[in-house]
Amino acid sequence: MNDESRPVRFLGVLGCLRWCRSGGVRDQPVLPDRNRRTTEATDIHTHPDLYGRAVEQVKIDDVLHEAAISGSGLLLLHGEPGAGKSALLDHARRRAVATGMTVVEARGARPESEYPFAGLHQLLHPLRHHLPALPPAQAEVLSGVLRLASLRPDDMFPVSVAVLALMTEAAREGGLLCLLDDAQWVDQATVNTLLFVARRLRGEGVALLVAQRDPGWDALADPVLPRVRLEGLDLEAATSLLAAWTEDIVDPRVAGELVARTRGNTLALTELGSALSAPQLSGREPLPNPLPLGEGVERAFLDRVRALPHATQLALLVAAAEETGDMAAVLTATARLGLDCSSFDPAEESGVIGVAGRRIVFRHPVVRTAVYSASSFTQRRKVHGALADVLLPEARDGRRAWHLAAAAMGPDEEVAAELADAAEAARSRGDRLSASALWERAAHLTPEVDLRARRLYEASRAAWQSGRLQHTEALIAEAELIVRQPEVLGKLLRLRGTVQLRSGVITEAFRTLSRAAACLAESDPAIAARCLVEAAEAASYGGDLSRCVELGATAGLLPFGSPTVQCTHLLLSGIGAVATGDVRGARELITRGTEKAVALGDPTLIAWAGIGALYLGDGAQALTLYQQVSDLARTSGHLGSQPGDLHFVVALETCSGGEAVALAEEGLRLARKTGQDNLAAVHLSRLALLHALRGDEPACRDAAEEALSVALGRRIGLAVATARYSLAVLALMRGEFAEALHLFELLAASEPGRGHPMVSMLSLPDRIEAAVRAREPESARAAMGTLEAWQAGAESGEARALVARSRALLTDDDEQAIGLFEEALRLHGGHVPVERARTELYLGERLRRARKRVDARRCLRSAADTLDQLDVGPWAERAWRELRATGQTTRRRKEGSGELTPQERRIARLAAAGNSNQEIATQLILSRRTVEYHLYKVFPKLGVASRAELTQLYYCEPTLFD
Repeated sequence: MNDESRPVRFLGVLGCLRWCRSGGVRDQPVLPDRNRRTTEATDIHTHPDLYGRAVEQVKIDDVLHEAAISGSGLLLLHGEPGAGKSALLDHARRRAVATGMTVVEARGARPESEYPFAGLHQLLHPLRHHLPALPPAQAEVLSGVLRLASLRPDDMFPVSVAVLALMTEAAREGGLLCLLDDAQWVDQATVNTLLFVARRLRGEGVALLVAQRDPGWDALADPVLPRVRLEGLDLEAATSLLAAWTEDIVDPRVAGELVARTRGNTLALTELGSALSAPQLSGREPLPNPLPLGEGVERAFLDRVRALPHATQLALLVAAAEETGDMAAVLTATARLGLDCSSFDPAEESGVIGVAGRRIVFRHPVVRTAVYSASSFTQRRKVHGALADVLLPEARDGRRAWHLAAAAMGPDEEVAAELADAAEAARSRGDRLSASALWERAAHLTPEVDLRARRLYEASRAAWQSGRLQHTEALIAEAELIVRQPEVLGKLLRLRGTVQLRSGVITEAFRTLSRAAACLAESDPAIAARCLVEAAEAASYGGDLSRCVELGATAGLLPFGSPTVQCTHLLLSGIGAVATGDVRGARELITRGTEKAVALGDPTLIAWAGIGALYLGDGAQALTLYQQVSDLARTSGHLGSQPGDLHFVVALETCSGGEAVALAEEGLRLARKTGQDNLAAVHLSRLALLHALRGDEPACRDAAEEALSVALGRRIGLAVATARYSLAVLALMRGEFAEALHLFELLAASEPGRGHPMVSMLSLPDRIEAAVRAREPESARAAMGTLEAWQAGAESGEARALVARSRALLTDDDEQAIGLFEEALRLHGGHVPVERARTELYLGERLRRARKRVDARRCLRSAADTLDQLDVGPWAERAWRELRATGQTTRRRKEGSGELTPQERRIARLAAAGNSNQEIATQLILSRRTVEYHLYKVFPKLGVASRAELTQLYYCEPTLFD
């Protein structure tokens, strides 16, 4: 390529035209706009192999662009079988034809690899009509190569020169594209000739694209050919390919597993999309093991395997059947089959397998799967039997049990019992996914029906704990068909109700959990009581607290010997009493229930004690109890329950000023990951409130609308009410008081499924403020009456503080209002700093109006600093504005300076104690990236540059971390 033509590569059509005017050798075909080439050329619905290949398509388009402007383009595509090399060559052909280029193609074939010039014959035969235009000597040489004459040249040089001349002549008519696929099987003479030509192409308008499998011709590793390796597809591209190819919903976790098991191989993913069922793709059923590879994948990956000796192929089957690659087990089992370790040598020499430490590793996971799938059932059974013989049952890791199961001809209780034992061991290790698979396999090999049903229940419970909701439902449905014992049926119904609570219709969850309690009432009253608590959770999610009355009464009918039953009866009856207006009676019941819950140390009952305290308006007590739930949630390790537990943690952090947004986002991520759509809606509604407090209107509205889109259809009253409350708070903070009042009144009037009575009650102080500032005194007094009746006899200082503050807002007398605000400040504790700061703000405003500027400054400065630290944007701005109005000129503290936030303190303490970022993330239920982000802010705040300095500071000045 000459220097003048180099910039044209980046200038598109205008560049081509300018280059031609400046002395181009001939008229050039006009290509489409370069910015549109990939979009126009790629029809991924017709060509699924092009998913995730945008970068490679651009490189190919660049090669064609060079050739079209009288340059030359060269490119070698290489990668594993099924990576999409041929699809990219097809893309190049379509692009070239569309722009008027001549296209010639050749494909290597193993049987022809020993014939000199066989590949060149394929490639050049369509160009034979150009031979008369060549010098006679060159035409004669090529006629021999193309078998058009008797001459067969022995000298490579004249052939190569003649091929270059023929390609140059063919390119005169608009450019020439030469495509060579499967170059690993092309004869050496052809490869040498094409490399000769490639080294001499300059401005002939010829493009040469070569594709070969790895490993291929070493000769093609020539610097003259720019190389592009096709890696496996990433998760996003693989998910898109599967969804488009199958037209089914593909669960992201399923796509991730398929990517891991195929290393993102395009051909394998495409064939699996056709072979797997819709329930398997959506995650309702587990993926088969091994994966059902199609003939195309097996053919592509088994070429070298089938060329190996029979003994080597059998040895490879042993290695494929033992998924761990344990060399000792594989070699011992191979010896039992009458083979020695040298049987593996040909496979290692050909690159099919390798050795990593003490493991035998296939060069690609699809090769292992293909070797296993291509074998007969008899061969597999024999191999699994040999592996089972050499593994020890004492290990309890499930490997021996799996091999026994694979070798079993039908139900076998001995094998099933070993699988069940391995499942129990896996569960004790925390590996609930493996436990579920082992329990399920054990159930299918269990001859006795009742025992099979119990094992299916254990499998479904482990599936739920590992976050696989859809598979949990499938296992429950399978067990229901055979279950005969009321106790097992009750457990299955309880689990189904829990799944419905997280991802189904709330009213169905309530009915299912109530049925579960009835089934378990006689055999296990404590578990029956837990079912009633979970049914109450469904009622609470739906906003129908009146259900708690009947649930509390039902708990009272259970045998009272169990402390769990007693605690459940007290808490549910107390919450039911709140719903019916008997606040005094509710307080006594909930107080007694709370004492029992704390004594039991049961996180579920403690959470409900916190809910009861919140319903009584005792925010401080609720936060204390939520803290206990949050500590237990961080160490539970149950993916299924973590999103629900995190809801309480987020509530705690929202009130105490912690990193609630990060936790809510983590809860949302986990809920989505595990398919818990209902909890995702709850977390979204909580995020909407957090965004409202920070004054981020777009984020608040987006989160609220997304939460409502799910919650309204499923009648999740809690999420509906919280989302609407968020929009009301946003309007209140923005000074849109009439709109805020309208939203608060709508919240109060909502029916179950479209609202929540406790969210309405807890919003009363805000509703009173909105009514006062909207100059709607009647509405404000009505809300005040409801608040006073609810908080009559309240023992919580926080609750009484909000009553006093609301009374202060209602009065026009400045002195009386100031007195009430001061009373509220005395009653506020330190548990809910945002409410105390708001009271200081309102007091400061009244003091300024009463011309008490010095006192006003003290209140306003404290409010402004606290609200800034809590990142409550609009109220903080309002506090600073009021402070400036008093004549205060103190500068606002810069963002990011000052003390650590509560979340930063927790992370800093754990890091100083020697925990890694991943260990901190696990303990606090955060992502590793979130931990890294917080430490990035912690180090400059504390003036340290390393973890060592952080640890030293922790021991020297521990108060900085408190």
